[in-house]
Amino acid sequence: MPILLPKLIMLAAIAAALLIGGLFFRKRSGDRRANVIYGMLLIMGGLTQLHFLWDFTGNLEVHPNMRFWPIYFSLWLPVLLFFHVKISFYPQYVFRWSDLKHFGLPIGQTIYFLVVWLFPEYRHEAGRYFYNPFYGGLEQALFLAGWPLYVLFCVLYLRRRRRQLKRRSLPRLLWYIRKLLKGCLLFILAYAILSGADFLAYKYHLADLRGQVWYAGAQALSFTVLLLWLCIYGGQVLVWGRKLMGARPQVQ
Repeated sequence: MPILLPKLIMLAAIAAALLIGGLFFRKRSGDRRANVIYGMLLIMGGLTQLHFLWDFTGNLEVHPNMRFWPIYFSLWLPVLLFFHVKISFYPQYVFRWSDLKHFGLPIGQTIYFLVVWLFPEYRHEAGRYFYNPFYGGLEQALFLAGWPLYVLFCVLYLRRRRRQLKRRSLPRLLWYIRKLLKGCLLFILAYAILSGADFLAYKYHLADLRGQVWYAGAQALSFTVLLLWLCIYGGQVLVWGRKLMGARPQVQ
């Protein structure tokens, strides 16, 4: 039962992310680019959660090749959240070449998994390698640092948008996005605490917390709750989309 419950919650998060993410590609209200980006965020988050589910259930130990399936998109998620928020606030924004700097590591991560999936000779035997920026300890550090950094960028855009609107009635979208950002920071903090505890326990006490059922479940569920929070926001935007963003034509 202690293992079954986290598995069911993780499966529910995967299903919700894939379903709601797919619906964002068909969403008619709001900016189409912002909708597509958030749909990508949820779908990539759902696939990354599937990787975590396989790890939690021990499938990656039984089937090591599954470690290298190209469904791991941890470095994409904070970047996609940032551009969704930015374009939601400024639908007239046009992408520039300078924006590519945000996608360097995410694209590199995708290329890495495609290469090691297609060419097994490039795989690291243990799967994760500490100094690997795409799948290892360094990648986890980039993941944990990327969320608060990009949430900060989002908050700066939110404050700027509020100042620009001044005393005019603030759209409900600002309120929803503010709640979304607060939740993301809270849940990523829990994930960071668990990851830091695992590192310190192994470094100074040689204790492998990942081998403990309670720890594996807690760490897996910390990302699951973050994904569910993203799904809740997405569901609200789908249901109340025209009220949040106005029933205006899509911005192409």
